[in-house]
Formats: sequence, C-alpha cells, structure tokens
Amino acid sequence: MGSFVACSAPVEEDEAPDQARSAVIYGDDDREEPFTYSDPAWAARVMEFTVALVPASAVDDSDPNNIQIGDRTWIERDDVCPDVRFATQPALADCSGTLIGEDLVLTAGHCINNCGASRFVFDYAMTPAGQLGQITSDDLYRCVDIITWYRDTNGADYTVVRLDRPVVGRTPAAVRTSTEPLDPDDDTPLVVHGFPRGLPLKLADGATIRSNDPDNDFFVANLDTFAGNSGSGVFDLNTKELVGILARGERDFEEDEENDCRRPFECDDDACRGEDVTYAYRAIQGLCERAETDLCSCGDGACGPLEDPASCPGDCSCGDGICSSGEDTASCPADCQLEVLYDVHTPQSNWVTPGIQVRNTSAQSASLWGSTVRYYFTQEPPGSLEAECWGCSADLEMSFHDELP
Repeated sequence: MGSFVACSAPVEEDEAPDQARSAVIYGDDDREEPFTYSDPAWAARVMEFTVALVPASAVDDSDPNNIQIGDRTWIERDDVCPDVRFATQPALADCSGTLIGEDLVLTAGHCINNCGASRFVFDYAMTPAGQLGQITSDDLYRCVDIITWYRDTNGADYTVVRLDRPVVGRTPAAVRTSTEPLDPDDDTPLVVHGFPRGLPLKLADGATIRSNDPDNDFFVANLDTFAGNSGSGVFDLNTKELVGILARGERDFEEDEENDCRRPFECDDDACRGEDVTYAYRAIQGLCERAETDLCSCGDGACGPLEDPASCPGDCSCGDGICSSGEDTASCPADCQLEVLYDVHTPQSNWVTPGIQVRNTSAQSASLWGSTVRYYFTQEPPGSLEAECWGCSADLEMSFHDELP
C-alpha cells in the first residue's frame, strides 16, 4: 500500500471555482444538446468522456441506481430572463472535465480547490423527453489525487486528477500531444463540450482559432462558452483530438433593465476578446513529469518518474526544472532545489510513524501548492487505515492508495 500527503491547489479568495469569467455567445448560439447535434456518432463519444464537476453537497447517492443531482434551475442560479435558451434547465455543475485515461480527468486548475469538494458525474445530460437522464453509481466518482496542477491567470491553466477507481464502460478521449501550436490561418474547426453555467451537457462548434499566446501556453478562439465550461475539452473536429482546455474569456452577462433580468453577453464572431484555451500538451507534460500513462513517452518533453538523464537525455537534463533520477542538490541545484528527508521513528504496534521533512536547499523561495509527497509501506495485517499529521505547519490532505505499477 502507499500513502501520500498532498496540499490542495489554491483558489483566489474572490474567485470560487464556478466564477471564472467565460460567458459569451459569438455570432449564432451554437450550443446543442447531444441528441440534437448534427453528428450523432460524435455526440455519443462526447457523452462517454465528458464529465461534470458537481459540488458534493448537491449529490444524493443514497440510491445507487438513481443518483439525484439537485434541482436548481439556471433562472434561480443567475436570474437569467425566462426566454433565454435553456433557462429552465437544472444548473448544478461548477466546471467541466474530460476523461483522458481509465481513471484520469483533465480540467482547469482553477476548478480544483479541494480534491474532495466535487463529485465527477458522467451522463449529466438532458433526454429528448426534456428530463435529466438516469445517473447511477457507475457514473459517479470522486477525486483522490491531484497529480499535476498549474494556474497562471495570464497563461496556462490545467490540472489532472486521479479518480477513486477506473471509469466503467467508457473510452477516454484522444489527446493531441504535439507541442506544435495550431495555426490560426488553417481555420481549424473547433468544438467544445461541457456544462455552460452548470447546465446539462452541451456541444458547441462553429468556432476557429484567432491567435496564439506568445509563449504558446494557450490559444484564443471564438467559442460559445460560459462559466461552468471552465475545464471543458476543446477538440479539433477534423482529427477528433482534444487540443485544449477552456480557461477563461469574456464577461458573463449583460443586464436587461426593462425586464429586470440578465442575458448572455453577445458578440460578433470576430469581435470581443475571445476565449482562452490552454494547450492540451502543456497539461500532458505536467502529467508525465509525475506519473506513467499511455500518454507519456521518451521525447514528450517531460522527464517522467521512470526516466533519467541516461535513459532519456532529450527529456531529462539539468536545468529542465525536474529533479530526475541521478540528479541531486549537489550535481544539479537548479533542478533539485527541494529535498525530502526521512527520519525513522521508534516502531509502534499499530502506527507507522515516518518523519518526513521537505527542505529548500536554495536561497530562492519555492511554492509547494499542488505538491505531493508519497510514502510507501506494507500494510500488515489488512484492515482500515487512517492518518494524522503531527507537527505540520499547514493543513494537508492525506489519503491512501494501492501501489501503482
């Protein structure tokens, strides 16, 4: 068995996960229900790998064959005008995500405040009868590990979380891992899937890339998205590959003073600021620095846990920001700024009591937000486990997992 201590990712105090600015219609409103989308085969695939991040408090899982997801409507959530599309549908999701591995979900960094605060709900979608589809325990998951987390309010914004078990009966999305930026002159057709303002699943195409960030952390596109779409997978319709994660965008609503309600802000297709989409390969590089998955390989630009400067010099070298196997604070202080020290304590009959210290060997400060420390041990005899932290200077999140291969 293995245990780890993980700090939860930070969220600014004035920005809850469901308040990221991204709500605008560019040109025509292209949002469609899965059952009205023009390509039914693609809509079926989207249903497989798109997941809603719903507050744990909004989920009633007392009946595993009929999970209930609250009943607050979009009108009740945002005071939208009654004639706005989808105004009377339920609006409970906070963010969107995409299944990229059997138990891995990719979403935006600002969507994860605490690993246990959200439930990951598949099949949160309307039926042709105008009702939410049935959701069972096979569609409901929890986060147990923040594998990688990054957020720059003017750059990349992503996280990959591990779910509590492999997802049942679903094929993960194909992900574009190429580090080459998309060319705005190619008019690459884009489609985004997610939960705009917490509504059940919607697909919106009719969008293209406007420009690239100078550092190629993200691109700007004219996607019809709302807060709640944060973390949504953005796909190239030609290749059906996930190319990005929706991060932020235009202002949310405009006031309808005559009717005392609010309406989605509207822009021409080539107007307003556009929506920022983090390149998927940025998140995959972060993932591959910390885990081994089918998405990772030597040459992906990330020095993985099973790679070192000898086996994969292209990914692992002093100065790449990763303290690789074979490097240490003496041979590569630029990468190995932090070292983990271990002190063996006196054995006890019912406790494993490691003394773990993370030390900064540099004069430069280092952020530990989103960091994970793993401690591996053999559990004898089998049974339940619990963990406490003595002498911790900050609140830590601790959980247990079977050892990974």
